[in-house]
Amino acid sequence: MQVTLLINGQEKTFTVPFVKARMFRRALELRKKYDFNNIDVDALDSIIAFIVELFNGQFTVDEFYDGIAADRLIPTISDCMNKVIGVAKTSDPNV
Repeated sequence: MQVTLLINGQEKTFTVPFVKARMFRRALELRKKYDFNNIDVDALDSIIAFIVELFNGQFTVDEFYDGIAADRLIPTISDCMNKVIGVAKTSDPNV
């Protein structure tokens, strides 16, 4: 999984090769708690904090907010969430 941010005028791509099971659990919690079709500021902050943790703190919340284009924010969030949840589902056909 990867995300590309503009930091200090340069595009930087961050990857996370291993997704912890804890992140799967947190993704499910966030999906249950928030309406992803109508995200408010508190939900957005929680989700971005999740993404920073997902990428093991390779960037900060502020770097994420300032480094991603507004039109890529929601697609990037959705992509990260779907990939985390999809990792567990594709690993075991019984999930």
